[in-house]
Amino acid sequence: MPDIDWDSESLRVLCQLFAEQVERGNRPNTHLNSIGYAEIEKGLKDRIGKVACKQQIKNKWDKLKEEFKAWKKLMLRQTGTGWCPIKGTIIMDDEWWKKARKVIPGCGKFEKLGLQNEDELQKCFGDIISVGNDHWSPHMGNVAPSVQGNETQVEVDIDLTQQQDDAVGEGGDTNEVEQISPVNANGKRPPRPIPDKGKKTKTGTALTIQEVVTSMATSANSYASNKQGKYSIDEVMEHMIACGATYKTNEHFIASELFVKKEQREMFMTLPNNEIRFSWLTRKYVAKYGN
Repeated sequence: MPDIDWDSESLRVLCQLFAEQVERGNRPNTHLNSIGYAEIEKGLKDRIGKVACKQQIKNKWDKLKEEFKAWKKLMLRQTGTGWCPIKGTIIMDDEWWKKARKVIPGCGKFEKLGLQNEDELQKCFGDIISVGNDHWSPHMGNVAPSVQGNETQVEVDIDLTQQQDDAVGEGGDTNEVEQISPVNANGKRPPRPIPDKGKKTKTGTALTIQEVVTSMATSANSYASNKQGKYSIDEVMEHMIACGATYKTNEHFIASELFVKKEQREMFMTLPNNEIRFSWLTRKYVAKYGN
């Protein structure tokens, strides 16, 4: 079945309808249920006179979810970039975007225009997708720290070839002072150890590079720790469930929006008990969306 040509207005209405059905609990997992699809079919026809079947709506849902995920990943990598408030997207040169497209499939479309209807898409997909915690940006060149859980990897494009120490003479020979071994009880000297000339002492250059790599790993760990804050999303979401904000509740929905920010996670965790935490989530929801 062919896809529908969604212009900007019909897409705006579709995203509104998607968000409404999610708020009504008609997205039990990663997709809408039959009631949700039926309501959207009716809504499209009533509001803009557009006819679409369940499969066409589902196809657009899947496409929007991938676009939303690519956009969120792109936003994690915008550190140090320019921003165009008119287009609502990042301003960088062609080389930066070329690298970004290799790392984030599907992000190329945002070079000309940022994600549209982001608030509605956040309601639809914010709590069912994962974009990781990788803050690498294409403009960082050959050094790319990537954080996964509590482990940090640092990739460095440096030639670690060791160089001979300046103290070694030309041809690799050194001036050695022969030491006389003491005589043992039998009146004989033990065999003199033969130095291993095949091994090279680790040079100052190699040590300096090793220190740089270690420092970079430490910096990446520190950056990840500061970005995540004192509490992880997984940890706070467990406390959220414990306070009564279970799936399909308004409190769970608002928490999925709030807890992407470390300040909100830390504020929630400072509240003394489950009753106060649940009440705080309820007031947050009402403040943003009303009763």
